Amino acid sequence: IPKLREGSYFPSFLTPRRPWEQALVSVIQESYINGVSTRKVDRLVEAMGIQSCSKDTVSRITDKIVEQMTTWWSRPLERVYAAVFIDAIVVKVRDGQVGNQPYYAATGVDLDGHKDILGIWPGAGGGESAKFWLAVLTDLKNRGVSDIFFLVCDGLKGLPDSVTAVFPDTTVQTCII
Repeated sequence: IPKLREGSYFPSFLTPRRPWEQALVSVIQESYINGVSTRKVDRLVEAMGIQSCSKDTVSRITDKIVEQMTTWWSRPLERVYAAVFIDAIVVKVRDGQVGNQPYYAATGVDLDGHKDILGIWPGAGGGESAKFWLAVLTDLKNRGVSDIFFLVCDGLKGLPDSVTAVFPDTTVQTCII
């Protein structure tokens, strides 16, 4: 950290009294989350004034994120939700070439009124699919959800049938904005 007489400068990626190793790990993980390649991460680390960071080191650091993400993705859920809101967003993704990929998100409100993101699932193809929602809802059921009072969704054709196939007693509310 540069020494200034007034002490006005402090890098935004560091927190006060935090070891530089932890700051480096945070920078590498944040870069990984934002899609920066390991080669570019190495250049970023060098630009920070640190000699070098091998691809193996970057991979070991980013593997921790994957472990945390996998744990979060497979965590058990509440048995009953008062409401679940589902929708997909289609974003441009670079996987060799740039193409559209849907990401499916489900947010639940438990009986105490607490919101929780139940999951985010990357889909296949160029748009939202009721068939994929069937797989998402089945995953929610497999993770412990036994009942949903209200499920709020957009007007995707076939989606109410997918919901009632997994949660037959759920009231489906279509909300188009």
